[in-house]
Amino acid sequence: MAKRNRCPQAGFSLVELLVAVMFIGILMAGMANVFKSSVSTLTTSSEGISSARRNRMSIDLLYDDLNTAGLYITNLTAPPPLSSTNPAFYILPNMPVAGAAADDPQTADQLYFYLDQPLPFEGTLVGTGGGTGTNTARSASQLVMAQAAPVAADNTYTIDCGTTSYANMVQDGNYVIIKDYWQTLLVKGAPAVAPPPGTTVTVTLGPDPTVAITGVGASGAPANVQHLLNSGVLFYQPAQMVRYSVQMKLYDPQKATGTPCLVRDQGVYSAAGFNPVPAQQSIVAENVAGFKVYLSANSGQSWAGLNAAYTGFTAGWTNGIQTDLNTQLATAGRANFTTTAVDPLGWFRDIPTLVRLDITTRTAMKRSEYSATPLTTTAYKNFTQSLVIVPRHSGLTMN
Repeated sequence: MAKRNRCPQAGFSLVELLVAVMFIGILMAGMANVFKSSVSTLTTSSEGISSARRNRMSIDLLYDDLNTAGLYITNLTAPPPLSSTNPAFYILPNMPVAGAAADDPQTADQLYFYLDQPLPFEGTLVGTGGGTGTNTARSASQLVMAQAAPVAADNTYTIDCGTTSYANMVQDGNYVIIKDYWQTLLVKGAPAVAPPPGTTVTVTLGPDPTVAITGVGASGAPANVQHLLNSGVLFYQPAQMVRYSVQMKLYDPQKATGTPCLVRDQGVYSAAGFNPVPAQQSIVAENVAGFKVYLSANSGQSWAGLNAAYTGFTAGWTNGIQTDLNTQLATAGRANFTTTAVDPLGWFRDIPTLVRLDITTRTAMKRSEYSATPLTTTAYKNFTQSLVIVPRHSGLTMN
């Protein structure tokens, strides 16, 4: 006869299962909130670090660039010919930002300055007369002794730039300084760059076509002496104008109006006004919420343009910031050394001036964490960094 197992089967009742599921749900909800809070904290921290890094990078770039403002290489004894409507250094305050949306910066300052722009390398003279390793270009004295007129080979120089990319930077209209005699010459015509992996460029050098009229520029080949092979060679773009401004850039498909960016534009100086070259435009910082520039001639005791409402060239610069700067100089006992009395066009080289730049960037996204009313609205978080500098060529008088 079979025995009956009187012990019931082990297990959970329906009530016990429902209670367990309820507690697990409560625990998961709490863990989800903790996870969401952690992810939000990580995201906001990353955005803050990214924005601070963008600010730091833009400050570093501006620092290096401002130290080239007022760099005159073409003529070390006289300022370049400038226009009253386009001086060597000026600020247009509170200029409208074209295409800005309601939550983008509506106005920002624009900074302009003049310089002779050196190319970022130094070459080596490896040949003259059209060949490498040869030095057949004749100097002026040799031509006089030979009673001969210069030919194309006397003005042809081959220069090793170090890399092919550097060689490709040399263009028609660049200036060349050969360091053995510090002679300045002008590249005339398209340079001939050696095929990759070649690093040399062959150029025809000559005088500036306006040197006899303006007295400024390269006097031209042939040289008074025969240049030595292996001499250092410098290249630069003469008479450049740089502008820093806030512009809307359409690179984010989710933002139809674009993203506000601090943009650096550069072009050849023109008396008629700033004329940028699109190929030389670069973005210095993205998601920019503000760009302000102030000047001080009294060691930072006061700042021309701070909290000012004026705008444009006449009201904002001539009758605004420049007038405030002259007031600082007069108050400091330098009434006879104001920007107007010294040189209204090239004053920047004569008067040591503190330049302050405030750059404000914002997070890429709006978040409730950044809003004063997080339950109903979202907002950007702004980060501001400042640069205070006396540019290297400010207050550096002509030789």
